[in-house]
Amino acid sequence: MNNEEMKRWITDNLVMQDEARTITGQSVSGFNQSIATGRILPFVEFGEARKTRLYLRSELVEYAKNKRVR
Repeated sequence: MNNEEMKRWITDNLVMQDEARTITGQSVSGFNQSIATGRILPFVEFGEARKTRLYLRSELVEYAKNKRVR
């Protein structure tokens, strides 16, 4: 995979928290609770003191479909 293909994959498949919350339809506190309970996991995480987390769009879409079923 060359750099352009990699950039396209990242753009198409990874999202930051604001977009992740939109996909799941959750408030900030609801989304953070889902992370704390392990129901939503970051795909990748960078940083120590100030973390940047990226989430896999397909996992969030699946979570959104199933979260109200439980």
